[in-house]
Amino acid sequence: MPDAIAVGRFNHAALNTTNVAASVAFYTSLLGFHEVARPSFSFAGSWLYSEGLGMMLHLIHDDRFDPITDRENRRRSHLAFRAHDIDRARELLAAHGVPTIEGRLPDYGYRQLFFHDPDGNLLELGEWPDVEEMMSHSPAG
Repeated sequence: MPDAIAVGRFNHAALNTTNVAASVAFYTSLLGFHEVARPSFSFAGSWLYSEGLGMMLHLIHDDRFDPITDRENRRRSHLAFRAHDIDRARELLAAHGVPTIEGRLPDYGYRQLFFHDPDGNLLELGEWPDVEEMMSHSPAG
């Protein structure tokens, strides 16, 4: 079997949007991202950055993007971020009129909030620790 490709840090995730301005407003006002310079592509979009994540989020305009209508399905592609204060996160989401679905991570018990951006992309906030710390602990029995 050939050697695996050596990869570095996670650079970005890309999400489709039918309304770039609405998505930029959502991610900047609610999740603390800020816009950064973006190459002059032939299509509309925005690059967003969050210092806390150390990664970018690329919003890509696509008129053909078909937003998800099934709001209850948490077992589909999504982006997950750690929330330093999940109770405050729930309050802020509610204040912005964003419905959430609450859950608990099996075996660990960490609380989770699932919600959707303006285009139906699924997002998750959790109260779990950093990945490295989480990997060093076995799930609670």
